[in-house]
Amino acid sequence: MTGPGTTNAARGLLEGWRGLISPIELPPGLEAAARRLEEAAAALGSLCRRLAEGPEAPLRLAFFGPTGAGKSKLFNSLLGRNVSPAGFRRPFTLRPVYSLHEAHAALAGGIDGEVVVRGGEGWRDVLLIDTPDFDSVERANRAAAERVFREAEAFLFVTDAQKYADQSTWEYLERIFREGTPVLIVLNKVAGDGAPRDFRARLEARFGHAAPVVVREHAVDDATLLPASDRALSEIRDGIARLEGGPGERREALVRAFRGDLGRSLGAWEAAAAALGAYLAAAASLRERLAARYDKGAADLEAWLDAGLDPELKAEVYARVLERIQRIDILRYPRRLLALPFEGVKLLLGRWWPFGGRGGRAGRGAAAPDEAFERLEGRLLALAEETREDFRRAEAAPGLLSRGEEQGLRIPHEELREVYEASEREHREWLRRESETTASRLTGENKLKFILSQVIYNAVVVGVQVHTAGHFTLVELAADGVLSPIVAKAVGMAVSSERVGEFERAARAERHRRLRAVLTEARGRFERHLERRTAWRGAFEAAARGMEELGAGREAIARLFEGMARGAVHAVR
Repeated sequence: MTGPGTTNAARGLLEGWRGLISPIELPPGLEAAARRLEEAAAALGSLCRRLAEGPEAPLRLAFFGPTGAGKSKLFNSLLGRNVSPAGFRRPFTLRPVYSLHEAHAALAGGIDGEVVVRGGEGWRDVLLIDTPDFDSVERANRAAAERVFREAEAFLFVTDAQKYADQSTWEYLERIFREGTPVLIVLNKVAGDGAPRDFRARLEARFGHAAPVVVREHAVDDATLLPASDRALSEIRDGIARLEGGPGERREALVRAFRGDLGRSLGAWEAAAAALGAYLAAAASLRERLAARYDKGAADLEAWLDAGLDPELKAEVYARVLERIQRIDILRYPRRLLALPFEGVKLLLGRWWPFGGRGGRAGRGAAAPDEAFERLEGRLLALAEETREDFRRAEAAPGLLSRGEEQGLRIPHEELREVYEASEREHREWLRRESETTASRLTGENKLKFILSQVIYNAVVVGVQVHTAGHFTLVELAADGVLSPIVAKAVGMAVSSERVGEFERAARAERHRRLRAVLTEARGRFERHLERRTAWRGAFEAAARGMEELGAGREAIARLFEGMARGAVHAVR
């Protein structure tokens, strides 16, 4: 990125990069990364504001602290009037209240909160902010407090004799001292000496800071201001004056704050990007393992089913071939009449007649439908459990799969049964059509061979009769009626074995394709879940390119603001 040149150009770039971060909506489990994105966007917004306001902007001093610490009462007492509502109800301050000096009244339109313009000579270059409680029971109040915390350039941190030891108090103090933000610490509502002594010792031990302002307890209601002559109020006024500093100090402070916002925006983005990049990498790895797992499951299931497919498929085609051979057999009716005694014996015995009709199509080795379904369901349950466990163990992708979502990703028993039975019906219909087509093609291509086989066979029989002087019995003629079609079928088998093999392979592939479709649907549920969880990828990648540009142009933007502070460049408002 080249130098932005003007404040308008720089603001446009910063707003654009901020606009790339804002649309990123992260799923559950990425709350920490979401907060870092918010920090990056807030820092970019602060940079835009600073460019708009220029180096003459007032110092933003936030009154910050826990619930009931007395921030609003101190805020009002320092201003000498009730500007921000104070009361015993908690939380009372529901949104930030900004006290802006009339010298900077033009900035009021860009402030997100209630603005009260004040006059007088004091603190002309200080924007005082009464902030909602950071530990409020109201989520909106906590969010507002966090927003003010990010935009503040200095703090008046207020706690009291009851809250100073709370963990949340020290967490925020830790953030303030870690970031090096100027702070004036106030211990409010103090009745004795024990709390101030303990508080000083803790501040000294933890931060090397041992000078909190102690405000004694006053027996007045919430609406009554503290006496203007109160010694602690005087100390606070002096502390605010020191934070305000002179014009030169203020400009230097703004330059430092500008560079700090640049660093915070990039640092927060890098932290978020590292977590999000790891999440996407984990999701991609899970997707690859998911595909491999289901492919192997499908292959294992297909191998198990193959053992029972061949007899059924061969019998299907040969039965159709026999039917068509019988139709083109010119002697089929006399022969059928002669074969009636044998057909009756077959019917009575209920036995399988060699190379017989359709009764043998199931095949001795075929897998029973219920057994095949149970094997399929068992395989799916095992694959789903392995996948769920894989998702749960993905440390880089926290919250990827909740307990409630686990059940929704499994195909229920009844639904799976319906899908399987529909698939089997479709496969049987496919077998019927393809066997008809194959048999028709075979008999059409080899019709002459089949007829010649009958003619030759019957010629042989007649020749035998002639040579035996007509000693061929009726039983032998009946046998001839049965054996002749067997001969024809044997010829058919001989000329059609390759075509039947092709049909077998096609039927097996079709069966496998349908089984894979069931497993693909089960796998697809997990893949679609991954897609939903990573739907933000495009917005993240766009933001990554933008923030890379910011990193490259960081110094140019910082030098632009420094030039504004030296008077070389003027802010465009």
